[in-house]
Amino acid sequence: MIDDKLQNQSPKRTLTQWLFNPFQFIAGGSSLLLGVLIILITAYIGSLSNTHFDGVLDVHLGKDVPLWLFLAEVLIDWLCLSIVLLITAFIVSQSSFRIIDIFGTQALARAPYLLAALLALPKGAARFGEYLTAKAMNKPVTVELQNTDVLFFAVMTIVTLLMLIWMVVLMYRAYSVSCNLKGRKALISFVVSLVLAEALSKIAIWQLFVQTGISICGQD
Repeated sequence: MIDDKLQNQSPKRTLTQWLFNPFQFIAGGSSLLLGVLIILITAYIGSLSNTHFDGVLDVHLGKDVPLWLFLAEVLIDWLCLSIVLLITAFIVSQSSFRIIDIFGTQALARAPYLLAALLALPKGAARFGEYLTAKAMNKPVTVELQNTDVLFFAVMTIVTLLMLIWMVVLMYRAYSVSCNLKGRKALISFVVSLVLAEALSKIAIWQLFVQTGISICGQD
């Protein structure tokens, strides 16, 4: 269990470790509470710019929907991956682990997307996103672009990609530490679980929008 490791080991807490493997220092209930709080804040900030997290790995500008749907998206993302990793751990891990460690560290691993949500707040990125959407769907362009909009959108896209990479690294580290897995077994089982969880989250969120009568990407 992670708590036992924390008691028996005292690794030097460097900035790199805090950024890429904080699960050596925080797990269990602490990571669960902090992680869920960050997830909910991310959803709220995302709702201010209509930024959707409609998949374990997905983030993009979309349509205006009720706040509860933004909250549902991020919770579904977190739960889908955590549950799939839990099942995987029961199959491949030969040591004991705690369920709360898996769910808590996976919640905390989503922290980089808080930065992605903040980055989407400038209106320039949203305007250019609307412009691209209208062009892609062969609809009349009603938004008026400003000179800096393309720059805002480009910066947001690049940084969001970096946040995605960072988040996946954290997810893997969380899985490895929580389930006492290393090496090839850890990597392969994580990748398979991540792909499966991504698919499940997309299906679950799509079904949620269908049940509420709201189109994810276009008109009602």
